[in-house]
Amino acid sequence: MRKLLFSAIGTAFSVFLYAQQDPQFSQNMHNRLFPNPGVAGSNNAICGTLLGRQQWMGFTGQPKTYLLSVHAPVRLLHGGAGLSIAQDELGNEKTFGLKAAYAYRLTIGIGELGIGTAAGMVNKSIGSDPWKANDQNDLVIPQNNSGKTGFDLDFGLYYKTPALFLGLSTTHLTQSQLKDAGKNLNYKVARHYYVMAGYNHNFKSFPLALQPMVFVKSDAASTQVDINVVAIYNNLVWVGVSYRVQDAIAPMVGVQKDLGPGTLKFGYSYDVTTSILKQYSSGSHEIMLGYCFNMPDQNQTGKHKTVRFL
Repeated sequence: MRKLLFSAIGTAFSVFLYAQQDPQFSQNMHNRLFPNPGVAGSNNAICGTLLGRQQWMGFTGQPKTYLLSVHAPVRLLHGGAGLSIAQDELGNEKTFGLKAAYAYRLTIGIGELGIGTAAGMVNKSIGSDPWKANDQNDLVIPQNNSGKTGFDLDFGLYYKTPALFLGLSTTHLTQSQLKDAGKNLNYKVARHYYVMAGYNHNFKSFPLALQPMVFVKSDAASTQVDINVVAIYNNLVWVGVSYRVQDAIAPMVGVQKDLGPGTLKFGYSYDVTTSILKQYSSGSHEIMLGYCFNMPDQNQTGKHKTVRFL
């Protein structure tokens, strides 16, 4: 019965799931570097972010996704550098990715443009836990872990001003074909395309900021659109909501506080499923933990007078 249920859901959502090779998150305002290497160094700080997501609670072997990203400006390179590590688990399948990013940054108008690329590896494996104990007689699933690693390459543009940002990027340019010798695995990494845009509006008479954002992901066969807005009070706490078209509504809350030389952030979101999966799943949980070490502004200049320079 369980296999019939998953077969039916997999058929109904085959196009949707195909577009989900890359990790999916609801708090996309905190997940910019992984889909767009042009973000590297854009915060004028050393920033690290950890995201964890348990999707479709109620299913055995539901998706579990973890992402760690770190980036910082590197003035000797005239830009920024970053590192992303991601792991996505779905039943017996596991996808692991690691990539290093570099962005060349230049000033355009009132903002700064990052032109970035990321290179690394992607690994796909099948046959590992967590369903192995329940599917030992399933000949389709290998009893021993089978996997393959391929080269991965991304490219992105990211423009940021004090009030807004816009990013265009593509991941998996190489579209690696991952096949193992035992013919247990034959997996093509689909190229993905991203558009992200957001705006920050501060109220002059009240310590409140509104930050709407649009996040679009596509593999050229299907497209996923997330629309969210966050209200930040007194630069301390935030509440918001994200809507993923034809999939879920995700309320979110968070808090940030200056701690030591930087700012510590914590966020939580809960996806309320709106698709047919709501009949089987109680929703999805996601947490975010981030810290940014503030860096001194190197653009400040000092002045002094001598008899030479009047």
